[in-house]
Amino acid sequence: MYWFIILFPLLIYPWGFDPYYTEIKTNYLYIFVVGTWLLIILKGRYRSLIPAKGDASIETFLLLFLCLIEISTAFSNWKYTSVYGMIDRKEGLISFFSYCSVFLFSYRQLDVKKLEKVIPGMVIVSAFVSIYGILQHYSLDFLPRNSAMRNYSGTYTFFDNPNFFGSYLVIVILLSVTMYLTATNKKLSSLYLLTTCLAFIALIFSNTRSGYVGVFCGLVFLTAFVIYKRKYLWKRWATLLITLALLLTIINFTEKGHYFNRISSFFSDSYNIASNQSTGHEGSNRYFIWKESLPLVKEYFWFGSGPDTFEFIFSATPDERQKYLGSASAKVDKVHNEYLQIAITLGTPALLTYLLLLFAVVRKTFQAVKKVSEKEKLILFVLISTIIGYLIQAFFNISTVPVAPIFWAILGITLAQSNLYLKNSTVQNSIKEIGDKYKSA
Repeated sequence: MYWFIILFPLLIYPWGFDPYYTEIKTNYLYIFVVGTWLLIILKGRYRSLIPAKGDASIETFLLLFLCLIEISTAFSNWKYTSVYGMIDRKEGLISFFSYCSVFLFSYRQLDVKKLEKVIPGMVIVSAFVSIYGILQHYSLDFLPRNSAMRNYSGTYTFFDNPNFFGSYLVIVILLSVTMYLTATNKKLSSLYLLTTCLAFIALIFSNTRSGYVGVFCGLVFLTAFVIYKRKYLWKRWATLLITLALLLTIINFTEKGHYFNRISSFFSDSYNIASNQSTGHEGSNRYFIWKESLPLVKEYFWFGSGPDTFEFIFSATPDERQKYLGSASAKVDKVHNEYLQIAITLGTPALLTYLLLLFAVVRKTFQAVKKVSEKEKLILFVLISTIIGYLIQAFFNISTVPVAPIFWAILGITLAQSNLYLKNSTVQNSIKEIGDKYKSA
């Protein structure tokens, strides 16, 4: 479990005819999930998955979410796709079962002694991924590309698409900030500042505006909840923000102002959409897709159309596709909004259950924050910021197999860390109470 979470971004097979990493990573994910479940059953570890009395809300939401996906699959007109997913997306029932399994493994099966090693491991691996992304920007990548990306000038590394790469970078940048803030010496602090900078440069080169917004919101959250009240972190935080600002300015200058224009376009597009002045081209045509998709929420309210079946129910005409998407035969297999995607393909009850699950995890983490030590508070706050950053970018992006298992693992690790800290805090308080009673006696 420990090594799978850390190494998953690197699990690729770049050889063979027209390598496509999503399919390859899906196979790795399935092998890991099936193998872990077999190990749990054969070694009798299933008892550890049983929640404590009065603490089953998380598992209840998780099981309900999975059941609703199964019902959506059963009622779908496209059962094969609902089970296995689209050929190049793979987000069918089996993948959702795998996501839920990864969450459960991270929450209940990961050795507590290794919990604090997972985040540093993920951050170190992200440095290698980021370096490859930077090399790719300058056409120095050495692995073969698939046919869809052979002449593509953007950065996508091992994720098949720059948007997917951007959603991964939101997670690892905020995790890297965790390590930077909690580093105990200058060497470690410098190392994690470097990993943060590498991931930030790769994010800039990815051109993913949703990723920019996710990281920005995560940093704002940390500033408000962590840095503002802790003066001893102000210098370190200022160093980080100034370094990132300088990197963005220098890269923007060398690229003739492209990235400042890219960032500013997010605000102009948002204003046009909010004021209903859209021409249909803003936000990579997302506005047109969202507008056409909203009526489908009502039509597929209870059970959805089935996992990963959006392409079959998106009803834009060839003329509309030509006007807004650039081709009369343009394929639209995702809504480019994770929450709208869930509502349409899995049903509104599934969306509400998913949101309740997220709320329960964050709520439990905030409960733990109130009772733990200073260092533990920092770790929990940054984990919350990572969840928030990912969820915000997901408003403009889609769930994908190369990234979603990492996010679900982070949810499980956050919950496990919260429970561990709460348990340790309870034990320490009990010892203190016994000591106080002994002294008074």
